[in-house]
Amino acid sequence: MAYRVSLSRPAERDAYAAFERIREVAPSHAEKWLTRLFAAISSLDLMPSRCPLIREADELGFPARHLLFGKGRGTYRIIFSIREEEQHVRVLRIWHAFRDAITEIDVQE
Repeated sequence: MAYRVSLSRPAERDAYAAFERIREVAPSHAEKWLTRLFAAISSLDLMPSRCPLIREADELGFPARHLLFGKGRGTYRIIFSIREEEQHVRVLRIWHAFRDAITEIDVQE
């Protein structure tokens, strides 16, 4: 059964902020990047538990997972939670992989 996938407001802001940063340095690449990002997010509708728990999960107090998107210095962590009883994947943040560890404050809506 497919999961419903949704983005939190912070995750949506993260996606468009990253898009704007990419558009400043590589305008011809930005739209393609955003399309691929949303395709990766949509792929979480099938088997989201294929993605590993994040290293910060214990500190957050729930089993958050991430899907890595991009490569090299352009890698982002699509951080999400799974609500099995609702068959729902909630994307909490889109976090650049080179940023500091995510905290509980970062995933509050």
